[in-house]
Amino acid sequence: MTNTLALPVVSKAARDIIDHGYAVVKLADLDAANLDKAISTAVAFFQRPLEDKMAHGSTDHNYGYRPFGIEYSISPERPDMNECFTVWSSRLDLIPNAQDIPELTGSFLDYRDTLAPLVKGILDEIARHFEAPEAPAFEKAAYLQINYSIPAPAEREFLQDKHEDGHMVTVLHPTAPGLEIYAEGEHSPNVAPMLPAADEIVIMPGSVLTALTGGVIQPLYHQVRNHGLDDRQSIMYFVNPEIDEPLHSWVDDARGERIDIREHVQNAPSMFGLPPVEAL
Repeated sequence: MTNTLALPVVSKAARDIIDHGYAVVKLADLDAANLDKAISTAVAFFQRPLEDKMAHGSTDHNYGYRPFGIEYSISPERPDMNECFTVWSSRLDLIPNAQDIPELTGSFLDYRDTLAPLVKGILDEIARHFEAPEAPAFEKAAYLQINYSIPAPAEREFLQDKHEDGHMVTVLHPTAPGLEIYAEGEHSPNVAPMLPAADEIVIMPGSVLTALTGGVIQPLYHQVRNHGLDDRQSIMYFVNPEIDEPLHSWVDDARGERIDIREHVQNAPSMFGLPPVEAL
């Protein structure tokens, strides 16, 4: 257990998400080193020829390498301006030829192991705020993804259009400017640039947490502006609840009922042209 799990860090992050709609957390030295290694090994992978990268992507583009043009934020006609690499849970068997890229997959799993206990602590704290005993289990349905930006035409204002991620939370670290957040709500005219330090992560709630909290915690809408940079990466831990049994909101609805939110959880990725969530 690292210093990142110190109780004040967890409590402050949970409180910031409830009160301000997101949190910024400083990582302990070992955890920051895991973050840096995951990014650097991924960058080396993305610099390989396309044919080599494609050998490590599944046919549904959900596991391992995902080429440019598949994922989008609003419309398939405006794909996100990046390539991706993903690791779901610990299922390296879902990544074609994963045995040939052990440094990359190993660095991803090391960084995942940094984040998972921190996320559990924060989500459990939020759950207790809503008088739930703990947050849903998530490790089998959560995944790490890195976005490797590609050159974008100058007329393309955003690398990623305004969206929310559709998960419980996203743990995000961008390496260069571009990320902008709507901290005052989806429809606010005010948007703020967000660039954490090299040893910091941003924790952003998604619409699954909104459903769990009966709308109290709203999803953090965000976008990525095109600054014409040629060296930008963003690594995310997308945290989904496991849905192998009913998953009810923590708050009664207008009829005094607690709804099962599994359908929302499962189908949220379809907003971005991706397959449904499943527990692996």
